[in-house]
Amino acid sequence: MGVTQGQFRVEELNPFMEWHHHAKPESLGCASKAAMEISQKIGRRTRVISIEGNMFDLFDP
Repeated sequence: MGVTQGQFRVEELNPFMEWHHHAKPESLGCASKAAMEISQKIGRRTRVISIEGNMFDLFDP
């Protein structure tokens, strides 16, 4: 079964090496754009995962 809308999470890796939830966008495209912008803005690794835990994108600052 594939991922449906609203099943993505944008998370950033905080200084304590824990993933911190930022957003739950409606689509993979929106999630990837948000993750890239967050990574560039705060200078931390950011990822897009499904609610099942599958990683779709990973951005480094």
